[in-house]
Parts: sequence; C-alpha cells; structure tokens
Amino acid sequence: MSQAPIVIIGGGFAGLAAAVDLAEQGKRVLVLERRNFLGGRAYSFTDKATGDTIDNGQHLLMGCYHHTLDFLRKIGASHKVKFQPNPRVDFLSESEGHASFACPSLPAPLHLLAGLSRLKTIGWRDRLNALRVGLALKTMNGKRAQLADITVREWLNKLGQSERMQSRFWDLMALATLNEAPERASADMFARVLEQGFMRTKQDSTMVIARVGLSDLYTADAVHFIEARGGAVRMNASVKTIDFENGRAVGVTLATGERLAAAAIISAVPYFMLKDLLAPELLAAHFPDVAAFRSAPIVSINLWYDEPVTDLEFVSLLDSPIEWVFNKNAIAGDAQSHRQHLALVISGAHQAANQPKEALIAMATAEMNRFFPKARHQQPAHTYVIKEQHATLSHTVGIARQRPAQKTPLTNFHLAGDWTDTGLPATIESAVFSGQECARLLA
Repeated sequence: MSQAPIVIIGGGFAGLAAAVDLAEQGKRVLVLERRNFLGGRAYSFTDKATGDTIDNGQHLLMGCYHHTLDFLRKIGASHKVKFQPNPRVDFLSESEGHASFACPSLPAPLHLLAGLSRLKTIGWRDRLNALRVGLALKTMNGKRAQLADITVREWLNKLGQSERMQSRFWDLMALATLNEAPERASADMFARVLEQGFMRTKQDSTMVIARVGLSDLYTADAVHFIEARGGAVRMNASVKTIDFENGRAVGVTLATGERLAAAAIISAVPYFMLKDLLAPELLAAHFPDVAAFRSAPIVSINLWYDEPVTDLEFVSLLDSPIEWVFNKNAIAGDAQSHRQHLALVISGAHQAANQPKEALIAMATAEMNRFFPKARHQQPAHTYVIKEQHATLSHTVGIARQRPAQKTPLTNFHLAGDWTDTGLPATIESAVFSGQECARLLA
C-alpha cells in the first residue's frame, strides 16, 4: 500500500508553489482544485469576441519578489517575464501632461532620490521632504510593529509629507501595493513595501511584467514540474471538509463523497473559504480572528480601440478614478496589431465594485478621452469589465497582528495564501512565500 500524499487544497500561486517545492524534495503531492482551471485569484482567460487574453486583474511584479522569481525560474517560466532596465513609472496629468519617475543606474537608495528629483509633478520641497520617509525606514531597523495601529495617511502626515506629495506619489504607491486607500490601510505593510522594494538594491525597485496572461505565466509549467516528479493535480475536485482525528489532519472529503487520505494537508484557499472546510469548533478554537477579515476589491475595465491611443506600456493617471492604464499590446510585444487592448485598473474599489458595468464603461471612456487625445475621435470597439470582489485581504489597522501563521496548532495542517502572516501585503509574492514556507515546514 503506497503512502498517502501531502494534499494541497487550492491551485493558485500559493498551492502550486508549495507543491513544486515539495515535489522537488521528493515528496508525493496531490493538488486539489475545485474549478476546471488553475490560477486561484491570479488567472487569465480568452475573450470570446476578440480572441485576446484577459487577466482577472492586472498584476505587476517587482524585482524584490525574490520568492516568486525563484518559483518561476524553478518551473522554467522566467522567459515569460521582462524586467525594466531601470525603475520607471510614468504619470499623466490632464493639466500638466506627461511626467516620469525614472531612476538612473545608481546604487539604492540614491537611484530613488535621483528619480524623484526628475519628477516634475512635485516640487523641490516635496522631493527633499521625501527623505524623511527614507530616514524613518532606516531608523526602524526592521521594527515595523509600531506602525500596525496607524494608517498610511497618519504615518505620512507625521513625516511631514504634503497633501500634494501624498496624492501624486505616495497614495498611488500605497493603493497599488496594498489595494486599499491610505486612509484605511495600515502603515506597517506600506513601510514593509518601501523597505523591501526601494531601500535595498536598484534591481529590487524595477517593475517586472508578465509577457503572457497570468494563467500562461505559471500554471502549466508548475503542473508539468509536479507531475514529472510523481505528483498529481486534479481539477473539478471540490473539497467539502478537512478531516481530523485527535487534532491531527488525516484526509479530506470531496463534494462527491470521495474520501482521500493525506500524510499532511496544506490549505491554500482564501480566508473566506476556510470556514467552509473546517468544523465551526475548530475555527473558533484555533482561527477566531479570521471571522473579522474583510476583502478589498479590484475592478478592471478592458477597452479595445480600433486605432492606438497611447504608446506607453503602463501609466498612472493623476486626479482620476482610474489609477492605471496598461497597454496590453505593448506588454505582449505585439507590434503588428492595429487594434489596441487597454486594461484600466481601480484598486481598493469598494465603491466602483458596486456600480453597474455600463456606468464603469462610461466613466472609463470619459477618462480616456480626458487624458488621451487620440481616444476622443473614436469609441471603444469592445469592452469587458471584471469585478474581483475578493481580490485581496483588506489591510486595515490591526489586521497584521491577526493574520495566522503557516504552522497551525493542528498537527499536519498548514495554511498557505497571501492572507496568512508572511510579513508582506497580500500580493503574489506573499502567496508564493507562504506556499514555500509550508513546504519548508513539512520538509
């Protein structure tokens, strides 16, 4: 009789990262995914009308995503991403035009100071005052717990950052990395982002962009890696319960009634699905804080134009409900197509996620006309709106202390997912790190 496998519930970044590392160690793994496709909350699909690939939400990686980049290298997918030569973010203002936060090839953090000195949307006083944020990070020496009880806005105000500097630089960074408004988001996670992404090496600050759809980026390569080492991945395998005996995880029961024995179990599902897998008494005894967690949504509005409207790869819109515009043709290296596919992103989209799709398309079209003159003489040829209601954990004040560790009080039961206690915001990097940490614990 063969030994029972390590069962991993969930086929997103966290679950597949755990399975890849365990398979590499020679462990027998079984990944169970409830849907008929992999990717969790980072997946892509084909738009039937255009044949183009749509991500369920546009994701940017960074050079500081060391665990994610290691995962992609391991499964042979590194060639599917491209690195910026130097850190650069473009901004568009209706009144002031185009500006770039473009960092030269200097050691960190000098490259950031040089980049800020060239950013014409802020004044010299704001550029100099930005040094206070860097000095605050240096004096913390990695001790960010003191920031867990204040918001990003409160922290930036304490550091003397002007309203203009916040609205035109810091707020956009906070929204992009935390998926939550600075008035709501906890300062400890923002400090972590700045510390990890901007205070170490120039390479850490660069944006890393997937050339392909999110599903194509990692799912098939991960499955191939796992299966080549004796593991298995099952789709349409919805887990109904995780089974325990005397406080020890022993298996799972599927929605079909099938029971599977397990040597150990990793739950790599979002926090809001955990309650469906565990008995209420186990949740109350070991994971009571999870009931208080809330999600932050992301809205993506995809627009297709018959004539190109921008040659920028991605750009942030200042003083607009749309934070980012991604040029999907440029990202994919598609220079042949005349038609242009743009993905417009609203992060921390609590209000937008409740608006009708028609209203969102009308607003997005009006914003495109406002910022891009070439959009004014044409209407979008096609549109597609995605509301990802549970895109990330909402990083409000105090939540960091409540996120559970990967190692749980229950024997042979571990938690993976971007929402667990990784010391990082709920990003792809957090998801991958959590899965790899589970694999390390089981080794």
